[in-house]
Amino acid sequence: MSGLAELWRSDRVLRLAPAGAVACSALLPVAQVLLAFSYMDNDTRTGLWSLAATGAYLPLHLRHVWYAAHARRPPAGVWTFAVMAAVILGATPLAGNMWPRSYAALVVSALLVLPAPWSYLVYVTVAAAAAPIGYALGLPWTSAPWLLFSVLAGSAALLLLVWLPAALTRLRAARELLAQQAVAQERRRLDDDLRRSLGRALESIAARGEQAGRALESAAAHGEQAGGGKLGGAVPEGLPDELAALADDSRRTLADARQRVRGYRRPSLRAELETAATLLAAAGIETRLELPRGGVPDAIAPQSRAALRATVTRLLRTGAVPSCTITVTSTDGRLRLELRTGEATETIEMPA
Repeated sequence: MSGLAELWRSDRVLRLAPAGAVACSALLPVAQVLLAFSYMDNDTRTGLWSLAATGAYLPLHLRHVWYAAHARRPPAGVWTFAVMAAVILGATPLAGNMWPRSYAALVVSALLVLPAPWSYLVYVTVAAAAAPIGYALGLPWTSAPWLLFSVLAGSAALLLLVWLPAALTRLRAARELLAQQAVAQERRRLDDDLRRSLGRALESIAARGEQAGRALESAAAHGEQAGGGKLGGAVPEGLPDELAALADDSRRTLADARQRVRGYRRPSLRAELETAATLLAAAGIETRLELPRGGVPDAIAPQSRAALRATVTRLLRTGAVPSCTITVTSTDGRLRLELRTGEATETIEMPA
């Protein structure tokens, strides 16, 4: 139940993060409107222009943020960005001397929508123009550097709020892809194993059965020619022994198949270790897998598998782990799994 609760909390954070990015992206434009009404040399007219322009461009900007927070590019994003830029730049002479603070939203949308290097060019050009434009609109020169800092700091904060849920979305997609690849790899392994073992045995049984069937048909044909009917032919020499051996081989193959199926129901230790190493590496954690020379068992106990997955999940959520070494050691016939992350080491016992 605790694992399901943690997974639910993780999914809830992933669902709420884009909404939080959109909400925070709307706060700065609202503050901009308030400044347009109250800052020096501004009046009701500039405030109304600021309010109208914000109402025109803000839905487009929030649309860009919403798609980017879901790690996607908005459809027709270049066109909506062009409309947004036209509104913001067109309102610059009318919306007051603090209106260039809204350039933070413009440069954020540029980075989220436009391809490189155009996005970087727009970011640098618009951000650098904020202070001179504010000064030209009547802002004191002593306040112009603060305006430039507001654009840079505001855009950086908004970008972090957008890129964080986008990174979480990409990480989740990568985990799902790795899980699908692990399942496909395990299926290929099972298919190859069955083809090498049971496939050959079944082909041999089928060939011997066909040979025995042809021998019986030949004997029946000779019996009909001799006038004894289909059952009057003599049984070929050695055929009963061959049929008995065929039945024994069939039973052994069936027993082998049942044993292999029971083994497949238990997860593979090597597959679990390789999946854990791949997940950690995909999260940017330098991971090394060390296995004993004698190999590892084919199966892993459920409690050991649960402990391994819980440890990997914790390391992925920590985010401050630079490297991890997964080591399997054998002492007195008992296996032990160790996960070393810097100075910390976690040990998982592997019962036989």
